[in-house]
Amino acid sequence: MTRFGRWISLLPILALVPRLGLVVLASDHQQVSPGTRAALLWLSSAALAVLVGLAEVYVGMAVVSRRHAGLASLWVAITVLLNALIVPLSVSGLEAVPVWEILSSRGLQVAWGAGLGLLSTLCVCGCLWADVVREGSGLEETYEAHLLARIDKEEERRAAVETELAAKSARAAELENRIAALKPVPKPVPKPVAKHRACDICGYWDPDRRKVGGHIVHCRRKAKREKAAAGTEPKPS
Repeated sequence: MTRFGRWISLLPILALVPRLGLVVLASDHQQVSPGTRAALLWLSSAALAVLVGLAEVYVGMAVVSRRHAGLASLWVAITVLLNALIVPLSVSGLEAVPVWEILSSRGLQVAWGAGLGLLSTLCVCGCLWADVVREGSGLEETYEAHLLARIDKEEERRAAVETELAAKSARAAELENRIAALKPVPKPVPKPVAKHRACDICGYWDPDRRKVGGHIVHCRRKAKREKAAAGTEPKPS
């Protein structure tokens, strides 16, 4: 992220150093040519004007984009102080009177100079604070919070779908139980009793088929032996 506020906050150096140099030279009783003095003062004034203008715009953009209450209060203070300091300059331009004649009393001059210093200080603080607000706006944190919110919503939807499926399964099972209760219970069909014939020789019969079979075999052998015995005996005369 580009830190424009830090670059803007360097402009007070250009605004203060030329005036500070003139004051130091005057305290040492050094003479400065009028051209050099005018150039230094022009550089200082231009740097201060650029500082105030850029700071006003940059802080205002940060206030609009981030909606920060404290930064908005600072921007309002900068705007009000700037408008108050411009009043003597506007009167000077309208009346074509030098500014030092409008600020004739020492109290007004001290107040106007202190106002310029306070304005530059507020501009620097506002630019640095705007950088902090923009960097600490938490774009990644906001995106992470957005993803977490979406995950929570999806979890809620999944829980709702699972609850609905469970309810449908319970209703289907209940319906199956009702249908099963309404169906008639089939009666058990009795197994057919195995039927077998009796002995064709003596008429013996028993519910157990194996006994009947064994008896038939035995009875037939007995009949064969009797026939054989009857054939070998001599016939009576």
